Amino acid sequence: MTSRRWALAALGSLLLLADHAQAAISGQIHARLTIIAGCEVTNGATRTPENPVDDLGLLDFGQHGPTWSAPLRANVSGSGSGRLEVACNPSVTGFTVTIDGGRNGDGSTRRLSNGRQTIAYRLFLDASGSDSYSIGQQRNFAVTSGAQVPIPVFGSVVANSRALPAGVYTDTLTVTLDW
Repeated sequence: MTSRRWALAALGSLLLLADHAQAAISGQIHARLTIIAGCEVTNGATRTPENPVDDLGLLDFGQHGPTWSAPLRANVSGSGSGRLEVACNPSVTGFTVTIDGGRNGDGSTRRLSNGRQTIAYRLFLDASGSDSYSIGQQRNFAVTSGAQVPIPVFGSVVANSRALPAGVYTDTLTVTLDW
C-alpha cells in the first residue's frame, strides 16, 4: 500500500504543478522576397495562365492579290497596346534586343513561307525602313528611371510583279532580350 500512496502523492504533486506551471515559447518567422535585376517584355496584354504573353505580337502584312506594285509595310501589333515594351528595375541601365532569322530564314534573309513558296521580308526599328534589325545582330536600348522602353518593330515586303500562289504565308521569329 505504501507504493500506492506514493504514486497517488506523486500524481497529486504533478497535478498541482500543472495548474501553476505555465510556459510561453516564442520564436521568429522570417519573411523574404528577392527581386533580381531584370526586365520584363510586354505587348500591353494582361498576363494570365492562358495568355502568358510569350506571344509578343503579329506582324500582319494584310491580304493582297498575287502581285503588288509598292512595298507592303506592317508593324508589330499585339493583343494589348499593339507595341512591345520593356520594363526594367532601376539596377538595369540598358539591354539588347536580338531578332533571329525566323523559322523559314536561310541565315541571310527572313522569309514568309507557304509550303515551298517563300517571300523575303525585312525588319526595321523605324517606319521609314532606314534602320534595320539584321539577323542575329544585337540592338542596344537604354533604360531611363524605370520608364517603359518601347521596342519598335516594323516590317517590309518588297514590291512583287511575279504572280504568287494563293495561301497564307507565315514565319515565326524569336526575340531575345539580354541585360
